[in-house]
Amino acid sequence: MSTPHTTAAAVTSLVIACLCCSARGQMSHGDTERRLVLEALKTGILSSLGMEEPPFVQQKASKVELREMQRLYQEKLSELGVNSSQVNGLSTLLLPHRVQKLMPGQRADQRRRPLHWHRAEFTERPSIREELSMVRAQLHMSRQVLGRATARVKVHIRGSKSTKQAMWTDVTANGNLSQSLALDVSAEVQKWIQDDAGPLVVDVRHKGVDYDFNISLMLTHGHKTSRTTRSNKEEECDERDLCCRQSMTVSFKDIGWTDWVVAPLEYTMHFCQGSCPHNYRPASMHTQVKSRLAQISKGGIPRPCCVPAAYQPMVLMHYDSHGKLKLTPFEDLIVSKCHCA
Repeated sequence: MSTPHTTAAAVTSLVIACLCCSARGQMSHGDTERRLVLEALKTGILSSLGMEEPPFVQQKASKVELREMQRLYQEKLSELGVNSSQVNGLSTLLLPHRVQKLMPGQRADQRRRPLHWHRAEFTERPSIREELSMVRAQLHMSRQVLGRATARVKVHIRGSKSTKQAMWTDVTANGNLSQSLALDVSAEVQKWIQDDAGPLVVDVRHKGVDYDFNISLMLTHGHKTSRTTRSNKEEECDERDLCCRQSMTVSFKDIGWTDWVVAPLEYTMHFCQGSCPHNYRPASMHTQVKSRLAQISKGGIPRPCCVPAAYQPMVLMHYDSHGKLKLTPFEDLIVSKCHCA
């Protein structure tokens, strides 16, 4: 595995190339610009991982392997200081204690219609740090497409008065097709954690050809109180369009990478944008000289550009090109502060 600085450098340089001096800090949040940023990010991540395209995972890791990797994932986050300073929150992956197919008669409506029911039981409650609270809980499912099957599934969580439903989303990698879906189950999981009574029982229903699937819960935690530091407060943008830190949520589900990226499911990508007038947030004496030269030359010499001044780490839990689950830290991917250089 290459070093964190080496891997993240490819990503950072590509993204900054899209956002910085060529756009002169005037990039909007339009669909075209967002697509360009995401494409740059995808290319950079794959390149840093030594891949030309997303891997096709034929066999997922076992429950034991996933639990061990989740433990290592949390350790790595703590090692990098993410627990105490990560403004994007902390993610916890929960795997079911067991998943079983329900036989006819175990659900009342199975006696009336030819439906398939599977039951997943989550018994291990998450350990949430005192200063954190749960922000969101998502139920994630994925499966290999072996034949034609209905695209819709219904999910019922024991104790809930309603049934949720979702459509499978096709994911193509290396010419192979798989499907994934995600459901927001924040209210149900919050109640489960608070009640502390029995397992979280999730019943999944689908029609047509029966199939196996992977299922998991991803919990995102955040600070209970705002911990905005003075340095972060200074990064807030205003109407002056000066150099500052902008934000954009990157969802690996929207990218179509949930079949091989396990965690995080999404993160807040910060980038630097805005103009750099004379002596505004100069990175160095060289920046001040460059800014003055730009004034004297009346545009003959470019002004300083709004670029990252500091970063916060992110850890990617993913499958590699050989189908092995691993962790890759990125120490210079998420921008925490900007300046002019």
